[in-house]
Amino acid sequence: MPNDNCFVSVDENYKDKYGIPVANIRIGAHPQDVKVREFLAQKALQVPERMGAKNIAYNISPLPSQNLQAGECRFGNDPKKHVLNRYCKSYDHPNLFVTDGSFMPTGGSVPYTWTIYANALRVAHYIRDNVRI
Repeated sequence: MPNDNCFVSVDENYKDKYGIPVANIRIGAHPQDVKVREFLAQKALQVPERMGAKNIAYNISPLPSQNLQAGECRFGNDPKKHVLNRYCKSYDHPNLFVTDGSFMPTGGSVPYTWTIYANALRVAHYIRDNVRI
């Protein structure tokens, strides 16, 4: 049942066939996502209004984007709070870089495929310029 948060966490109550805790995905609209969706909808409504449209209606789903997960390996400057540094390099495993959507705390209210692409290119440039094998 949807709740006020949308997040992925490892849950000791859910285990795979080997007994290892697995992700528990809770689906719902994060309050910030709802605010972003409404803000974007109001901005988008301005275009047809300026063109003279009347009786404009819209509907925004309260559910998050269904095609991508985010937040499993959040990045940040504190190794005690984050899995990855700002270049998406693992604090715990040398030469492990994570460039999928998991580096972002949340995916927001729209698909973020292009953000993942851009970040992967940013990390690739960092690896090219800084990692010596």
